[in-house]
Amino acid sequence: MARQMSTVLLRPDMILGRTLYDAQGRVLLQRGMVIREQYIKKIRNMFASIYIEDELSAGIDLVETVPVEIRLAMQETLSRQWEHWGQHASFERLTLQPGFARGLREQMKTLLQIVSHTTVIREDLSTLASFDNGTYVHSMNVAIYAMMLGHALQLPESLLIDLGVGAMLHDIGKLWVPAEVINKQGPLTAPEMAVMQRHAEWGHHVLAKQTELSYLVAHCAYQHHERLNGSGYPRGLTGDEMHQFGKILAVVDVYDAMVMHRPYRAGFPPADVMEYLFSRAATEYDLDLVSLFSQKVAMYPLGSTVQLSDGTAALVVRIHENVPSRPVVLIVKGPDGEPVEPEEVDLCQQLNLTITRTHATVIMESID
Repeated sequence: MARQMSTVLLRPDMILGRTLYDAQGRVLLQRGMVIREQYIKKIRNMFASIYIEDELSAGIDLVETVPVEIRLAMQETLSRQWEHWGQHASFERLTLQPGFARGLREQMKTLLQIVSHTTVIREDLSTLASFDNGTYVHSMNVAIYAMMLGHALQLPESLLIDLGVGAMLHDIGKLWVPAEVINKQGPLTAPEMAVMQRHAEWGHHVLAKQTELSYLVAHCAYQHHERLNGSGYPRGLTGDEMHQFGKILAVVDVYDAMVMHRPYRAGFPPADVMEYLFSRAATEYDLDLVSLFSQKVAMYPLGSTVQLSDGTAALVVRIHENVPSRPVVLIVKGPDGEPVEPEEVDLCQQLNLTITRTHATVIMESID
């Protein structure tokens, strides 16, 4: 039971609602620990938001989509291969570490079992990333989202496994993009953008040579930045020229990239990113895939804060499987911004109320 909070609002003596891990998968702070003053600066330097436990979060049952031990095992598998390849300045004659392909496929089979029993992803997966493990968490999140879509499309298991492996490795080409370009906080110059865009080609080049992997895996790297109207890269493919995996990856990759927090910017709220996808559906993104994705991912994740059309502020406490965009919320602030006696409202029943905004930082400040 926990609610999401920006680390800007952390105060001493709050209770941690979800265990925090570093880039190596080591425990930094265990769930249930009291957050001391000396922890707060380090937490803020590593995380944009975390979960806390308090009276308001008592009714929020935050169930992890993928158990932490499975996520950590996936992260370790991926990081070992990235570190192995990252030691090579050139990507010619690169090979996979022994057992990597087999191990990753087994992990994707486990992930498939999980997503096949998951109707809606209720949590905000971007909150699992620290600033120093975002690359690995992004890859895992894209794999989860892609396999959710693939399963909903009733793809056969063999293709779903290839899709998951391809999603996990879609950004592998960034290993050869200079760090100063990857980590630049301002807009990229035209030459820098040209280098960045090469990562799709480089990823395809490396993965296509790995005989242990399906060639479809290489196409995930090659096509995840292509767009239906030909405005993408590296080849400017149009709808009919794109593989189904490329269309799926295009949707889920940009979604997770936009909601993910970065050291130089906060992530966009999931609802805003979903609106962005819909605004460009049928031109850049496949409309049917965007529509299906919106039914599989909660636009208002559990424990997040929202503003309703009557001006009140609330916490999302439960999410309906069939209508995830109309959750059960706990009203905690009135239209004047003052705390009120908490009251649950089911937006599937209270049809005159809508969610008008989501808030990443300030909505709960006067309650804490």
